[in-house]
Parts: sequence; structure tokens; C-alpha cells
Amino acid sequence: MLLASVLMNDRARLAVVEKGQVFLVSSPEHELTYSELFYERPLELLSRLERADLEGPVASLDSPLEPPVPRPSKIIGVGKNYAAHAREMRSVERTVFFMKAPSALTGHRHEVVVPPEVAKPDYEGEIVIVIGKAVRRASEAEAKGAILGYMAGNDVTARDLQYDECMPWCLSKSVDTFSPTGPYLKVVQDYSELEDLCLETRLNGDVVQKGCAREMMHSFAELIVELSKYMTLRPGDLIFTGTPPGVGHPRGRYLQDGDMIEVSITGLDALVNVVSRPASRAA
Repeated sequence: MLLASVLMNDRARLAVVEKGQVFLVSSPEHELTYSELFYERPLELLSRLERADLEGPVASLDSPLEPPVPRPSKIIGVGKNYAAHAREMRSVERTVFFMKAPSALTGHRHEVVVPPEVAKPDYEGEIVIVIGKAVRRASEAEAKGAILGYMAGNDVTARDLQYDECMPWCLSKSVDTFSPTGPYLKVVQDYSELEDLCLETRLNGDVVQKGCAREMMHSFAELIVELSKYMTLRPGDLIFTGTPPGVGHPRGRYLQDGDMIEVSITGLDALVNVVSRPASRAA
């Protein structure tokens, strides 16, 4: 099942994607809201979705969509989870965690807007997992069972804030629109489905990143086990699980006005965003 979010009458509505078309979810008894699905009992409510009526199509994947999970309680980023990426950044091969502001979220085919204060914006294509039930001090088995699904994400980063000014990572990665996700959330059927996932990032049509989950230093379940030692992970929480090598920073290539970034995961449609740098246009 592919779950999306579409803006209707200034309100994000739950939708299902089938064959590239977006259908609203409705029910004669009760509309399924995001609060119910993602933030209360998402695993329990998936069966209701399978019986729900669909309206539409109301949009397609050529249309702008909202973030599939629009209001997570938290977004956790994982840095240097691919050893090759750590090496290209001339950094220690040790995974680190950081927080990202939920206000940085944006959706499929929305612009990534770079403010004039940011000089070195960079892309980071990632696999994003979505938590499906609350876990604290999870075992590996509990961690595997806590994943609702996955989607593509782009951990856009202001490298000048991250490195030149040595600001906390959370600032460089929490600029408004710097966390695109989508175009939809793929509900996971079994944890084994995640183990063979690969991702690819394209910049203006050219492949710049390739990586697979089996290359990560810490698996999806291991990340949940480690994080849940310190904080409760709640339904709807997002974990950006790390980016493979190929980012622009080591090559001195930063995002420019009009650049198109596509992040795709095995078997899923690409998350597409175009960069807007109004300040560079004015210059």
C-alpha cells in the first residue's frame, strides 16, 4: 500500500496511490485522519484503509504532494551511516545522530527554497523509515516490528553552516523546505523487504549517488534499538537513515537555482524537487 498526502481546500488529506494516480481515502462511517493513522494506532488502522472507499483520482505523481507524514513528533537524522560517505567527507567512520525540525518538511514537487543566508546548499538522498508503534529500549525483534514503512527523503544541508561556521548540525539541516519526503509512504509487509533496498540520487538527470541498505554501518533495526535506549520513538516519527557517497560538498558543487533533484528507492517512484535560490537570480 502506498500512502500519500494531498492538499484539498487548504487541508492535507489522506490519499492512496495506485498506478501513478492519487485517490482520496473516505469512509461512510468516518474519515480516516492523519492523527488516527500516523499518531495513534497506525498498524491497527491499516486494515481499515484496505476496506475504505477511494475518491478520484484527484491528482497524479506529476502534481505537488504534501509530505506523507506531515506532523511527526520528531525527525532524527543519521550521519555517516555509509562508511564511503564518511571517507569522502574526510571524517571519522562513526555514526552520529542529530535532530531535524519538523518545520523543515516539504513534499514531492515542491521547491527547495534556499534563503540568502545559505551559500553552500547540498543534497543528501536517503531512505527514510517511519515508526508505526511506540518503542522504548526495543529489542531487535521489537525494532523490526515497529516500522510502519519507508519513503525517499532528501536531507538538504547548508554546508557553510555545518562546517564553515561550525553551527550545530540541527540548524544546517532544519532550514525551511530542507527536508523533502515522498512522493508517498510504502507500507512495509515484512522487515526482509527493507534489507535489499537501494537508493539513487539524480541531479539534473545525472546519477550522483548510489547506495544500498546492506552497505549501511547500522541496519534499520539497529538504529531503532540504539535510539530507543535514550528516547521513546512514537508513531509517525521519521528517521533519515544516512546518505551514500556522492554529495556535492567534497566536489565543490553546491545546489544552484533551477537544479532538479530526484531521489528514488528500489521499486518506488522518485521524489522530485527543484531548487529555488531567489537571491542568486537577483544577483
